[in-house]
Amino acid sequence: MDFIQAKNYTAVPPGRIIELVVLHTMEASEKPGTARAVARWFAGANAPQSSAHYCLDSTEVVACVREKDVAWAAPGANRNGIHLEHAGFAAQSAVNWADAYSQALLDRSATLCAEICERYSIPPVRLSAADLIAKKRGICGHIEVTQAFKKSTHTDPGKNFPWEKYLALVAAKLAEAARPALPQPNA
Repeated sequence: MDFIQAKNYTAVPPGRIIELVVLHTMEASEKPGTARAVARWFAGANAPQSSAHYCLDSTEVVACVREKDVAWAAPGANRNGIHLEHAGFAAQSAVNWADAYSQALLDRSATLCAEICERYSIPPVRLSAADLIAKKRGICGHIEVTQAFKKSTHTDPGKNFPWEKYLALVAAKLAEAARPALPQPNA
């Protein structure tokens, strides 16, 4: 995985408490290379006043902010969240999320999300705005952060994001990682 340091983030000493994985859409085309292009945009001279920990497309993940540091992604959930930016748009239909590109993207994302959940003991459950206010641990979209803290107007990853399938993928990957390796037969 490549690392392209975002221009805007908050460096913090090790030990920040991670309680959330927050999903976003980049509002950028679904195509290979989008993750790298958005990561470069976050790093560029004209970078927006935002960033994410990871940018993902169907073929790669590019890290932009170290997990120990705070990405500027969703006000209200920056200090305690890890943020994943996905190629695509919040306005995508259910059919758009079901195409081959999105399936590869979601699988790649679920693998990364499961690794993050494992690292920080985050349950693979979807959180509502009320859950965020109650300081529960889990996975949410930027929209739930917007609804909970009213510090942005973002609605990603969108009303048609396949939450049930995504959370099932994350849970399956966590279960797979927890399964002991089978002994190898003697050669």
